[in-house]
Amino acid sequence: MKDTMGIVFTHFEEIRLNELSDKRSISAMPIGGRYRLIDFALSNLVNSGIINVGVATRQNYSSLLDHIGSGKPWGLNRKNYGLFIHPPFSVGSHNDGAGNIDALFGMLSYLRRSTQKYVILAEGNVVCNTTFDKLLEQHIENNADISLMYHVKSDCSVENLSRFDILEVDDTKRVVEMQKNPRHPISDKASMGVILMERKLLIDMTEDSISRGRHDIVMHMLIDNVEKLRIFAFPFKGYVGHVDSVHAFFENNMALLRPEIRHELFSENVIYTKDKDSVPTRYLENSSVKNSLIADGCLIEGDISQSVVFRGVKVSRGAKLKNCIIMQNTVIEEGVELENVILDKECVVRANKRLIGQEYFPVIVGKRTTI
Repeated sequence: MKDTMGIVFTHFEEIRLNELSDKRSISAMPIGGRYRLIDFALSNLVNSGIINVGVATRQNYSSLLDHIGSGKPWGLNRKNYGLFIHPPFSVGSHNDGAGNIDALFGMLSYLRRSTQKYVILAEGNVVCNTTFDKLLEQHIENNADISLMYHVKSDCSVENLSRFDILEVDDTKRVVEMQKNPRHPISDKASMGVILMERKLLIDMTEDSISRGRHDIVMHMLIDNVEKLRIFAFPFKGYVGHVDSVHAFFENNMALLRPEIRHELFSENVIYTKDKDSVPTRYLENSSVKNSLIADGCLIEGDISQSVVFRGVKVSRGAKLKNCIIMQNTVIEEGVELENVILDKECVVRANKRLIGQEYFPVIVGKRTTI
């Protein structure tokens, strides 16, 4: 895919994760003990052979910038092309970045300078491991204007399907109808937020949309053009997680405790991330860990089950954790009991405290909070 560039969107106006996203971009959310959500989008692009990647930011992006830096973990710190981080409210952007089309409008000079024929747009809150070579092959074979990746959510209720952009396709995989977060979905085919088209077409559509006061890619580039353009869909059959709510964040972290999902996400293609070079985790006498992900640099004396524990966490003697997400450099003192709890970075839970949440409504403790 040497003739293809990529753009990753990192801000989603409609998504709120309570205290977790107050000071960080959704795409910078930690997952799986050592990764960030954006690692999947960047790795999928790089594993497809794409070496020109733009990252569109908007707000609360300091932790995102600290994480991706120059793009070195993904091999994007290059002399030619590489990683380009585009700040919010770029010169020339209309309406202060009201939508993702505005983000593209602020990146027009970057798009014009790039020489690749095709561009892939990807959302930075989607968990999957894939490459885009076959997507491009189908795009060319179909003489398509736009190609979308989707996955079938046959196990979803109507309520859950309303979280997604839904596609209806014919026998040739051409999109005949599309809905954005519908109350009455027309199918179980959910968009993965991956869009492929020619770079020049994207530039033309961006300029036209802005001139008409249109700001949303799905509504104004895709749905409005289903009948006018040749839009095709490409199915993806692997694991796909959308982090668009607190429950989805909790659910996708817990899903990594299942061996089959962990194997699919981390075995075939490498998911790159920023290295921390921490010391190994120490498990002291009488500690107990069952079916959990424990990152390096931790000190474990208590009991942990069904949990995801990030770097540098201390779990003291007599503490019990079940179905928890504990982010880095958190201290849990003696006798603490936590169940269905999300602790953000650098929290302290004092001795003998007890926090019990529900699977669908986990207790959230904000960054640097002492309880």
